[in-house]
Amino acid sequence: MNLSLNSYKNITICLSFLLIITKFLIYMTGRITLLTFIIWSMPIIIFIARAAINSAKSYQVFCFILLIYFLFVSLRVFGMTLFYIDVVELILIIYLFIHCLFGPKKINFVK
Repeated sequence: MNLSLNSYKNITICLSFLLIITKFLIYMTGRITLLTFIIWSMPIIIFIARAAINSAKSYQVFCFILLIYFLFVSLRVFGMTLFYIDVVELILIIYLFIHCLFGPKKINFVK
């Protein structure tokens, strides 16, 4: 499947928003505080702004941030009480990580 750069960027932004919405649902269930939600969402919001200008470096940096998110959600999914929204968050983080791995290649290939 050959996506245009604009389509790739739109998929990235949609996945990022889905991740924020999932975390907001976790906040609404009372499992995290509002401050935690805001601090957790800030790197994603910054990444969305940087991804909108097709920055390959932002994709690379965001992969490292996603690894940290993966570690935290893995503790919740595999270490504590299992909650279905945590599993959804884990799946979204994995999918977004794989998607962001190919971002710099896609950006450099099109340019």
